Amino acid sequence: MGMDPAEETAEDLRAQLREVENDLAVLRAEAAPPSEEPQDFGDAAEEITQREELAALIETLERRRERLRAALGET
Repeated sequence: MGMDPAEETAEDLRAQLREVENDLAVLRAEAAPPSEEPQDFGDAAEEITQREELAALIETLERRRERLRAALGET
């Protein structure tokens, strides 16, 4: 990713796209449904924070995936 984007080959972009898609699959698998068990406020707040951070990572990777697809001429 340290290359000038204009110098990246289609092969480089496809490799990055595969990596992003793999990362998305892993993160989505980690996104467990909210716990149904009673929790104290500290645990509940920690779980909410973790879920928000995970959602932000997924959103960032989705935007990166769309940029890579656009660079490759894919939709």
